[in-house]
Amino acid sequence: MHSFDSLVPPPPSRKTGLPWWGILLIVVAILVPACGVLSALGIYGVRKYMLRAKQQEAQQALPVFAEAVIQCADSHAGLPRTSTPVPASLADVSGRQYRSTPSEWTSDPTLACSGFSMSGAQYFQYQWVLHTPSSGTVQASADLDGDGAIESHFRLRVDCVDNRCTAAGEQARR
Repeated sequence: MHSFDSLVPPPPSRKTGLPWWGILLIVVAILVPACGVLSALGIYGVRKYMLRAKQQEAQQALPVFAEAVIQCADSHAGLPRTSTPVPASLADVSGRQYRSTPSEWTSDPTLACSGFSMSGAQYFQYQWVLHTPSSGTVQASADLDGDGAIESHFRLRVDCVDNRCTAAGEQARR
């Protein structure tokens, strides 16, 4: 016959150390904060990745936009006037994607001359700004987190010397 006394764990004593629930409590006290730290790092990493992925849109579009403005300048013997921004309000891209219509890119003479347009969803507001008769910038601005403040602003300078225009310098980021 079996004794039921052999199935009951022995009472804690100096020989057996901590009871099983004491060890479990220590393990849980270590694992729960560790999981919290790891999840916080994961959330930070994903947000940083998403920000860079969205900024990539502007970094790829601005050189194309600058080249389009240069072609417009070559065909019209000078840089075009400042364009209207697309979309017209920064609030349209504040924390969300925006799908511009073809008419937004063709209704402005400068944008129509350049032939530049965005057909897919965009996170940035794009504009050509003429500073002097021989220089200007293509720029992209965004409020990626939707808080009402611009945290991503890229510019690419276009300079013309002796009727030859080039996109100069690096893209500036704020």
